[in-house]
Amino acid sequence: MDFSFDNSENVLQTTGVLGLDVQMGGGIPPGTTLLLIAESGAGAEIFTKQFLYGGLMSGEEAFYFSSDHSISEIKGDMEQFGWDIEKYEQSRAVEFVDAYTPRLIGIIPTELQKKMSPKEFLKQRVDPMSQLKTTITQSRGPKYRGVLDSISYFIRTYDLNSVIEVIELMSSIGKLTGAIHLVVVGTGLQDDITINTLKYLADGVIEFYVKERGSQIERGLVIRKMRGLIVPNRSISFEITSKGLELETTTRVL
Repeated sequence: MDFSFDNSENVLQTTGVLGLDVQMGGGIPPGTTLLLIAESGAGAEIFTKQFLYGGLMSGEEAFYFSSDHSISEIKGDMEQFGWDIEKYEQSRAVEFVDAYTPRLIGIIPTELQKKMSPKEFLKQRVDPMSQLKTTITQSRGPKYRGVLDSISYFIRTYDLNSVIEVIELMSSIGKLTGAIHLVVVGTGLQDDITINTLKYLADGVIEFYVKERGSQIERGLVIRKMRGLIVPNRSISFEITSKGLELETTTRVL
């Protein structure tokens, strides 16, 4: 591994969401490992891609490691919001890592396996944990970010110590290189001890929630902590629009 980080440029990095950057005084400190805890339907699946695209637009390299969704599904979602990912793939600024196919091959019926491409079928011998470690430790440009969507699969499949080890590895590399990493975990899927352990390991913690108020659905987030920053002491509402997530402050700022 060849990592280097010039700490003299200790500027905050965008989350990809203007209103969220404003709430945190400009963005996320370099080297941050950010834990995203989210309810189903709260908008986290959009935020992860907006976070990735925001980094690419800021001149960073990036990787998206997916254990919960196919890469084609992820790219399709990004296209729906007008996030042109193809040009960044052509310049090799972004890497999509498929850990979804390898973990499903063992449970897919034989007749359906025949419909898979040779490239997909060869992934049957890939261990997702080894795949994740290889992705994390790969040498990249001077500024980059990574998305792990999600850690929930690894918690279900591997022992907690192995999961802690890989997050600590990610965090250490982030602090050495200035890279920021986003780790997603779903609520209600893990016990409180596991969630609290993840919170402790992370430099920043953001929780996404969704509530029903009469006939309306309210989505919002709470910034639990962010290393080196004073965070808002209230929940922040947001909407999902054709441009992605937009916080309640965005309109006023613009």
